[in-house]
Amino acid sequence: MMNMEKNKFSVASFFSGAGGFDKGFERKGFDIVIANDVWHDACQTFKLNHPNTAIFEKDISELSEKEIKVAMGSKKISNIDVVIGGPPCQCFTRLNNEFLIKNKEDSRRELFKEYIKKIRLLKPKLIFMENVRDLITRKDKFGVNYDKVILNEFKKSGYFCTYFILNAVNFNVPQERLRILFVATNNSIIEEKIKGNIDFFEKAAKHPKPIRKFLNKLINGKNLKNNEITKNEPGTLEKIRNVPQGGYYEHLPDHLKTKKIRNGKKVIVKRYGSYYRRLHNDNPAKTITTNYIIHPTKNRYLTNREKATLHSFPKNYFFSGGMGSVSQQIANAVPPNFSAAIADYARFLLN
Repeated sequence: MMNMEKNKFSVASFFSGAGGFDKGFERKGFDIVIANDVWHDACQTFKLNHPNTAIFEKDISELSEKEIKVAMGSKKISNIDVVIGGPPCQCFTRLNNEFLIKNKEDSRRELFKEYIKKIRLLKPKLIFMENVRDLITRKDKFGVNYDKVILNEFKKSGYFCTYFILNAVNFNVPQERLRILFVATNNSIIEEKIKGNIDFFEKAAKHPKPIRKFLNKLINGKNLKNNEITKNEPGTLEKIRNVPQGGYYEHLPDHLKTKKIRNGKKVIVKRYGSYYRRLHNDNPAKTITTNYIIHPTKNRYLTNREKATLHSFPKNYFFSGGMGSVSQQIANAVPPNFSAAIADYARFLLN
């Protein structure tokens, strides 16, 4: 039985974080019944912005069937239609290469199995699991690529599963953000819809938006929360002032670049592309991470509110925790506008 309200499908969310994935589905009329994350600050943020959802702050493996059923019962829902979630991506992303080379066995890579355990319990008709695109290049201890490992786990659980490689920039998010989206179902009609409409997202894609249109939404905002400006040392400010729009560390004059001694000679240290990166008003941003990003026209770093805006969070979406915690919550989140596009696909499959 679906939610009693017509066409309002019920959703369970795991690895929910700050609730970006949930916000997009909620905006499209889905009922987020339960959510779960182990991180306190993210759970507090979720509660602030999703007051009608039961949020369980605990390890997913410790979330019991009884707790889930009680939460469903409080909404008079006997089954969950859709499960959404994004297991930790730090164990797959190329941005973490150095750590992953040193620590080949990262236990977080196995957390998707806990996600699938909850799927076996709830038996939803439709599942979405999001992660970084780099997941398909990582191998398990037996040398099998993780995309194949995950597809096989869904198959063993009675679910047809496939995946799409999508860029959030094509779905009204002013940010290059390449992701893998697993879609699974145990319903033969939905399975045929998936197979027969593999170009759904291609048809739904829109022209990338420049960041100016999003940052302009904050111009007249007063008393914005999560909008604290990072204070910088004079040396840092001098570097910031010398980075052009769309540029980064490599565009600094040589006297401002880092030096070190190599073979008895002082040489300039090279840096990766996000180091001292300044955005360009007329283009989308690079992937929003916890790295500092320079404002396109002001000589300072972006505030967390500006980062959240470029992540497509509305300006009344408040985040709990210190500045570093909030930055991490934003970086970890599925952008709500991207999620809304996934929710449109979910409704197409379910109707």
